[in-house]
Amino acid sequence: MHKQPVRSLVMGLSLMALAACGGAPYKPVAQQGEPIDVNAYTKQVDTFVVLLDTSGSMKKDAQGKSRMHSAEDWTASFGNAVPSMGFNSAVVTFGKGATGSCIGYGIASTLYGPATFNSADFNNALGTLKCAASTTPIAEAIDATTGLVAEDTGRIGVIIVSDFNWNDPDAVKSALAGLKAAHPDKVCVHTVKVGNDTEHDAIISSITDSAACGSAVAASDVASGPALSTYVADTLLTPKEAGLEYTTHTVSAEVLFDFDKSNVKPEGQAVLHKLADTISAQGMAVGDIDVVGHTDSVGSDEYNQALSIRRAAAVKAYLVSKGLSADIIDVMGMGKRDPIATNSTAAGRAMNRRVDVLVGAKKAAN
Repeated sequence: MHKQPVRSLVMGLSLMALAACGGAPYKPVAQQGEPIDVNAYTKQVDTFVVLLDTSGSMKKDAQGKSRMHSAEDWTASFGNAVPSMGFNSAVVTFGKGATGSCIGYGIASTLYGPATFNSADFNNALGTLKCAASTTPIAEAIDATTGLVAEDTGRIGVIIVSDFNWNDPDAVKSALAGLKAAHPDKVCVHTVKVGNDTEHDAIISSITDSAACGSAVAASDVASGPALSTYVADTLLTPKEAGLEYTTHTVSAEVLFDFDKSNVKPEGQAVLHKLADTISAQGMAVGDIDVVGHTDSVGSDEYNQALSIRRAAAVKAYLVSKGLSADIIDVMGMGKRDPIATNSTAAGRAMNRRVDVLVGAKKAAN
């Protein structure tokens, strides 16, 4: 006799769950930064991870939209401004936004990566978030990040985008301590505050103070134009060392790789072996090496960008195997954006398929 009320209750709860996640995901609006001259910088970090708050407090309004949507917009703008230099990257959410369900306790979820950074894939992932809801498990998100970068040996930047409306700073500091212990002197933590609340600024200070390096900014202060590009440069890049003279060594992709491949073939290994010997002979004078992959115009922008990065990374790996320091070698992919010949002929396209190795060495004393 009680089946009908029970059935009605179950149906009501189901409708509530559907209503909590109703509607299409928000599509972030990315602002533009000023172009960054990749030739003027090297990478400050090899991997960056964005920790994005999708908890219940992010439903509050900030400048006419929810804080979560503002956070998505800022993160997409940041992704647009990151130059294609072969960064590894990931996005981890904390709350309920990436779970597909907007009820229950918040959890940490990997939304994107770890992967070689691709701005289109990065921003597309942001457009799948469902809602801002539930608790704020930021410590779990940091622990998840520690797992994601467990095999990384380079420098790591962690960027936390949040309103910082949570009350577990001790748990956060403990999680950050674990991340730093796994990567001594290689972790920087940056906070990006969404909204105008000030009562949680002490939490922000405790986070940035616990890191070896980092920064704290308001999202609205670095949202577009020169300010956004300066922020990207400050957190991910380092200006090239003054006083270095650069010599460019260009190697044809035809020599290095088979068609559509990124494994260095024997002919290419012989050329790179000679180049490694040439660089090694300069000894401590060499302070920076940039390996830049290029393609022709055949194929999509996304495919060529990824191929150029893979090929540059393969050249770096070979040079490191011959004794050059990985710490001074940065990888970049230009895709088809920097041709040196016409792409309207087969000969011109062959010239554009190349890898440039830029070797920066200190000037000899007069």
